[in-house]
Amino acid sequence: MQNTGMIKYLRLEEYIVGTGQATGRKKINKLTDPDYAPPVYDPQTCPVIPVEPVNGNRLNVRIVYSGSQFVSFQHLEIAPWDKSTSVPAFYSDKCLVLPGQTLDLVTQPPKQVAEWWKITMVSNSFSKKLSLNLIIRYTTADGTQDLVTTTMDINSGKIWDHLFLPRTTTGGLNLLEFIMTDTTIPSVENTPPVANAGADIAVFVEDTPVVQLQGSGTDGDGNIVAWHWDKIVGPVAYQLSDPNIARPVLSGLVAGLYKFRLTVTDNRGAIGQDEVSITVNAREANTNGTLLAYVDSLAQQAFITQIELRPDGDGDIITLLDVPLGSTDGALLKTPPKGTYDMYVTIAGTAGSVKADYQHKTVCQPYQGDGLYIFHDVVLGDGEEGVAVTLSSGTCGDEPVTLLYASLTITNNTVTEQAVLPYGKKIVRSANVNVRFFQDADLTQPATASVLLNYRIITTDAVTADTQVLDTYTQVTNTDTMLLTRDRGEAIFDLSLDPAEQLLSDTDISYELLPGVGYKVIS
Repeated sequence: MQNTGMIKYLRLEEYIVGTGQATGRKKINKLTDPDYAPPVYDPQTCPVIPVEPVNGNRLNVRIVYSGSQFVSFQHLEIAPWDKSTSVPAFYSDKCLVLPGQTLDLVTQPPKQVAEWWKITMVSNSFSKKLSLNLIIRYTTADGTQDLVTTTMDINSGKIWDHLFLPRTTTGGLNLLEFIMTDTTIPSVENTPPVANAGADIAVFVEDTPVVQLQGSGTDGDGNIVAWHWDKIVGPVAYQLSDPNIARPVLSGLVAGLYKFRLTVTDNRGAIGQDEVSITVNAREANTNGTLLAYVDSLAQQAFITQIELRPDGDGDIITLLDVPLGSTDGALLKTPPKGTYDMYVTIAGTAGSVKADYQHKTVCQPYQGDGLYIFHDVVLGDGEEGVAVTLSSGTCGDEPVTLLYASLTITNNTVTEQAVLPYGKKIVRSANVNVRFFQDADLTQPATASVLLNYRIITTDAVTADTQVLDTYTQVTNTDTMLLTRDRGEAIFDLSLDPAEQLLSDTDISYELLPGVGYKVIS
């Protein structure tokens, strides 16, 4: 059956109930798919009833070693069996175990509710060069079971997939142990493979580069059986054709420095790693555009308090003004990098209009009070591709400006609860966030609008205290009312944790309108 109850899963995998044996069939669960499976509790497809457990359901991990040699592992990873880049491993690190030591591993608190796990263990060296007997044992309030019994040699590795580690609803240790003892048999040493990620590469972003990574690997006493590429440094934007082959194709690059790590695995599980750098330059990286900003001498009560450029795509916000610019100040001249930006101009005081001249055109916004004025798709470059920002005492033209009045209302607040199997829940808050347009400031006469509606989205997480602010816009065409969104926030709980730790995230989303061309914000 499909495990559609886990909201964290982006990729669905079929497996057999009871054994956890995968059928090998997978699919991406997309909202646009006709067979999209929403992550809600369905007793017919996933007959695991979510129940609220008592305290003591945290998964604990321990290494117990009764031998007399120093043992080190190059890599030990415990992760959900469907681990992706958005789902971190429960534990992933090197570890050194001393003779006769019992080691409780410091784990990251799980951000997901999971029972099926994948364990990867790669050894490094044993001081007395004796092989290890290894038992992977799991203990809960329901009893103890040995999941794996095997041996480990120097520079060898093993992967155990689809291990079933249920956290019981009646409490208990939920203890995962790696129990190791020395054998009397000398370890069969394995020579680790050597990875080669290829020579460093430099390309130009203007060429829309497509790069084929040149990975290779050698193994002196065996052969390479697996390849894997990970990005460790660089911008978010990129596409990798297949991370599990030696020479995948890399595309969708933006300007910046990327670093990718190649991991090769030999036929006895040992790994070798190497890194390659891809530098994506702009041919005119040192060529800047020009921005001129000034306040009309007649606009004596008006000030530009801030100018920001926000790149079209990845990149940092560029702040060009952080002290007020008034009519008695000289013009502000800046030389920001070339590019296409949304320009955010913050105004205080009293003026007539805010203008931006660029690409042989003038975009004028009637002054509507203190606040933010956004100019979209401003192109900065050489010469005539500069931009001039003017805070003027005059209007946007000889004709009187006819304004619409915009009002934001929130109706139909709802709160729904969804089960997140096996031991979680999600509280969804939604409402109709509507924008209406009127001919008058008293909001009695509806008006048809065709404008770019500027608005701000503020997302606050009560658990982390993080706040994110996004200023954006949407096209409004021939309508007096539009539904902006229904999303108001959500809370996600992992009921298998202690009560004080069950709330994983609690986001609240609010909306506010911003000034724009052709309308005035009322509420």
